[in-house]
Amino acid sequence: MKVLICASEGSPYIKTGGLADVIGALPIALKKEGVDVRVMLPYYQKIKEKVNATYIGYCYVRISDRNEYVGVFHQKAGDIDYYFLDSERYFGRPGLYGYGDDGERFSYFDFAVLEALKVINFMPDILHLNDWQTGLIPYILKNNYNYYEEYRRIKTVYSIHNIKYQGIFPKDLMSILFMPYSSSLEFNNCINFMKCAIVESNIITTVSPTYKWEVLTGEYGEGLEYMLELRKYDFYGIINGIDDEKYNPATDPNIFCHYDSKNMEEGKLENKKGLLKEFGLPYKDVPVFGLVSRLVDQKGIDILMPILEHVINNTEAYFILMGSGDKVYEDYFRYMESKYPDRFKSYVGYSDNVAQKIYAGSDIFLMPSKFEPCGLGQMIAMRYGTLPLVRETGGLKDTVMPYNKYENTGTGFTFTYYNCPSLEEVMFIANATYYDKEAFKNLRTRAMAQDFSWNNSAKEYIKLYEKLMY
Repeated sequence: MKVLICASEGSPYIKTGGLADVIGALPIALKKEGVDVRVMLPYYQKIKEKVNATYIGYCYVRISDRNEYVGVFHQKAGDIDYYFLDSERYFGRPGLYGYGDDGERFSYFDFAVLEALKVINFMPDILHLNDWQTGLIPYILKNNYNYYEEYRRIKTVYSIHNIKYQGIFPKDLMSILFMPYSSSLEFNNCINFMKCAIVESNIITTVSPTYKWEVLTGEYGEGLEYMLELRKYDFYGIINGIDDEKYNPATDPNIFCHYDSKNMEEGKLENKKGLLKEFGLPYKDVPVFGLVSRLVDQKGIDILMPILEHVINNTEAYFILMGSGDKVYEDYFRYMESKYPDRFKSYVGYSDNVAQKIYAGSDIFLMPSKFEPCGLGQMIAMRYGTLPLVRETGGLKDTVMPYNKYENTGTGFTFTYYNCPSLEEVMFIANATYYDKEAFKNLRTRAMAQDFSWNNSAKEYIKLYEKLMY
């Protein structure tokens, strides 16, 4: 089975968010299952600065009245072949997204992916496409390449990582695209890349079973719920995995002390002491609440802010929070640190090194998201024996089993309604549970025993690929 995964970013080469983690890990898991899998990305300026990929050929694609050059480069990362599509016009810029011509840039990429197949001499059975930036590919494949036998047999799988970002552009973008107009492209009198992929792909997936059902509703579907309802029998939710080699407390070079499930209590204690010392807090036998997050509305910071001082003033807990994003949230972190310097510490920005220490050294990991298609933080936290505190939405609901003190079950703490009282209540429950040492230890043991590797997810994707092939 031959699979080509196409995306706008991917580790280890370029990353702005969780999509890159998926593109970095899923191919490795598929390869272990015997799939001939390769990856294709834009050759951004930032990749060029750190990678000297091998030039293997070129092709052209038609954009407006121009034939645009596509340079095709190759680089191997471990056992995975990566191909980069080069255009100084479209990708020779310091950033990845946020340009006025993003619609044209990724239209070019979608055309280039299909034309570059001839250059790399690899005709896949499956094109696995990801997020809006690859949304036109199924349509282009059907309309511009249906004359070629080798292209006609290619099937498409399209993965929605976050339905909020759809690739919506003015309708006049059609004037520069060398392909016939179709209602598949149009949505609310605009061009919508994601809607196009939903209509034209053979199979659609998203990144957790619960998120799949959520986006079929008006609350979460961002206007595309009706289109997804029409395709619901071709729509699947597959939970993302995590890189269980990178996120391994037994080998992680960033943490203070290595540990596993056999010496978890000792290892957690040493990492907690190290974390508190690094942030200038004295060690006490009190719970440490940690947070590692983008600071945006989605992540629940807005319902944390009104209650945090009340929690601080009515518990002895420490808070160590890391993140960057909206200025109002960054300023709030700084304000809280200045007001409660002996209880609250913040790291405004992001550092892998510090993040790993927070995962390993915290007792409770805050993730009160408004919505979360999959989420990685809660799975990483459990890998380190840190108990997630999450809202029951998307992948958070699928991966965190709520604590039940009477049945001695669960792997973390959860709440249902997105409001301040619900979050505050569960924070007090988590704080109180910390002092029930036996219950807390059992929770940690169950959390660390969870298998969130990519192996299971890869097998689910392979089942879908095979469904299309046979």
